[in-house]
Amino acid sequence: MAAELRNLSLTSLRSFYAVGRHCHLRRAAEELHVSHPALSRQIRELEERLGTPLFLRAGNRLSLTAAGERLHRAVSEAFGRLEQGLLTLDPGNLSGEVVIAATATITTRWLLRILSEVQQRYPEIRLRVTTIEPRVQRLDGEVDMAICLGEPDAPGRQVIPLYQEHYLPVASPQLLQARGNSGRALRPADLLALPLLHDRQQQWPGWFTAQDVDYAPAVNGVSVDYAYQAIEGARLGMGLALADRLEVSEDLKSGRLSTVIERPYTIGQSLYLVSDHSGAINDRTRLVLERVFQWLESRGAPLATEAQTLRQSLLSAGSDRQVPS
Repeated sequence: MAAELRNLSLTSLRSFYAVGRHCHLRRAAEELHVSHPALSRQIRELEERLGTPLFLRAGNRLSLTAAGERLHRAVSEAFGRLEQGLLTLDPGNLSGEVVIAATATITTRWLLRILSEVQQRYPEIRLRVTTIEPRVQRLDGEVDMAICLGEPDAPGRQVIPLYQEHYLPVASPQLLQARGNSGRALRPADLLALPLLHDRQQQWPGWFTAQDVDYAPAVNGVSVDYAYQAIEGARLGMGLALADRLEVSEDLKSGRLSTVIERPYTIGQSLYLVSDHSGAINDRTRLVLERVFQWLESRGAPLATEAQTLRQSLLSAGSDRQVPS
């Protein structure tokens, strides 16, 4: 694929971005307010300039090729960054507060990392984080966005699945070595002989049941309130924690924690996003949301379909408002 950037028009890239999201020419043409033949011609001209097919065509159905998928990811990110850059030309658009609600574990394990980047990039945005309990039923009306464990009741707000958690047993390598389990393949039943760390969500019984292992509460182990405390206990070698892969991604990468058994346990679409409806989300909150989406994807956490739709809607609205045709 040898094409100079100066030979590519912004219009053709926007057209490709829309067609790639819909994989349907008619729907993309309606979104862009252009004719079906004109849009088809723009895509073919882009493919010719790039010297590679971007779509596989089967009748009226389209699917991205491997090259098309790579380009679409790059174009999506580029339009998002361009929109954010244009917003910052007028700091008045961003001046103000964003109130974010999340559980203590989500806040501690990964949300603050995202917000620190937002703070550095957009100092005019004031961030306020409020802690909510897992499976909270009601949210404060002043919250701009919330990331909840379990679906809350939020009348008048948009509540959509964000990410499906995958719990797996983790422990410090030192604990496994001290117990003679380092480098040895463990069976689910073997974990009953090891100290387990429990939090208030009590996920261990469900995990053992999913592995067809009879579970009875052990006399050894430690109980804490929150998952992030169990994870910290695992890092200190106090026992095995059952943690979402996303929450321990940095620890697994650094080697502070190891996966004991690669058998994830899911409890459905467990993380939910609460916000205003897409047309009413302000620019400050939209920037925070987009950074959350980007961070989750960069860690291999697939967004739920509804979250992908919201992200595309926000990007499209921003592109239509900010990016010239």
